[in-house]
Amino acid sequence: MLSEDCGKWTSAAVAVLAGVFMMAFLSCSSGENTVEMSGETAPPVPYMEEGLPLQSGRLPDDAESLAMLGEKYFRENRFIKAIEMFERVVKLDPDNVDAYNDLGLAYHYTGRSDIAVDRLRMGAVVGPSYQRIWLSLGFVLLAEGRPDDARPALQRAVELDPDSGAGREAKSMLDGMK
Repeated sequence: MLSEDCGKWTSAAVAVLAGVFMMAFLSCSSGENTVEMSGETAPPVPYMEEGLPLQSGRLPDDAESLAMLGEKYFRENRFIKAIEMFERVVKLDPDNVDAYNDLGLAYHYTGRSDIAVDRLRMGAVVGPSYQRIWLSLGFVLLAEGRPDDARPALQRAVELDPDSGAGREAKSMLDGMK
């Protein structure tokens, strides 16, 4: 009787572990939302998010929808998922300064400020008159204990529009550095 019960429990445990393994395997899909198996590409893995423009339950393939999804993840403090979405956005739309800005901040919030600074600088090249990217760059550099590197970025944010919210915030950060 006992060995019969153990056999049932063992079978159930193996089935559960197999299911968990399969779910983990499927969630680690490639950049195209597919699964590689023995050199063959499996069908795309379904992707579900409430309230977002997803096509047929799949991860969107347009920059605007991916950006919306990234912003959702960012607001929820799901920075790893936000990074995944914003990296896709900048691949599809390399001129999207907002995506570089949010991508840089998401990297910073995951403790990868070196990559954050890189992405923010890329965004500043793409949109040198985009005030928020300069503010974010200054913020990240300052948070990393690099005030001498942060100062020019914050000054640029102030120069672009000292009366805007971002300009006032950059000025406040500069004043706090004195």
